[in-house]
Amino acid sequence: MGSAMTESGAPLRGSSKEQQIVDAALEILRDRGPASVNIESVSAVSGVAKSTIYRRFSNRDELLSVAVASVAAAPELPAGLDIVEELRWVTLQCRDGVEHILGLGGVTGVLVDQDPRFSTTIRSMLLPWVALVRDILVRGVATGRFRSDVDIEVALNFVLGASIGEFLRAGTASDAWTDRVLRMLLVMLLPSDGSERPDSSAGPDGSGHPDAGNDVTRSA
Repeated sequence: MGSAMTESGAPLRGSSKEQQIVDAALEILRDRGPASVNIESVSAVSGVAKSTIYRRFSNRDELLSVAVASVAAAPELPAGLDIVEELRWVTLQCRDGVEHILGLGGVTGVLVDQDPRFSTTIRSMLLPWVALVRDILVRGVATGRFRSDVDIEVALNFVLGASIGEFLRAGTASDAWTDRVLRMLLVMLLPSDGSERPDSSAGPDGSGHPDAGNDVTRSA
């Protein structure tokens, strides 16, 4: 990921003060939502004077935008992955983005459009991820790895939305849960003639733990 930029075009230099400011903005975003991110709240959480914050950021919109951009990487698939491994990688990245960048406050803020400018920023940042997931699915269909009748848009939303749903329900999502998502996705995607099937050596959740997929009583 390249250096984050302020709206004036100056790079975020990564000084300790600026890092304090950005970390505080992200903490407030995750805990309380975008509407609570302002110069006063960031100053209180970071311990950095408001005058110092204003010398680095012209307003709270610029501060929030730079804070999110500083931790939101553009997607770059690792080389050499099988197409199923690509799906798992992107599912993990979606999970981490929901949990560690947006948090409950950020997710809720987007869902209720608490801050329209912030919602627009997040949707713009999602575009390359949407394009990547769609490309994986289209390639899978074109090469015969996935069924020809796959509904690409539904499968795409399954990958992107599963992380949000689990985070809202349980507050976090484990690696084992991510494997369960992938296993269910593959049931939908792989040819029904049995030419390909999810790894039968894994447990019911795809994680390798025989009992991990049986936790159906966990409370919401």
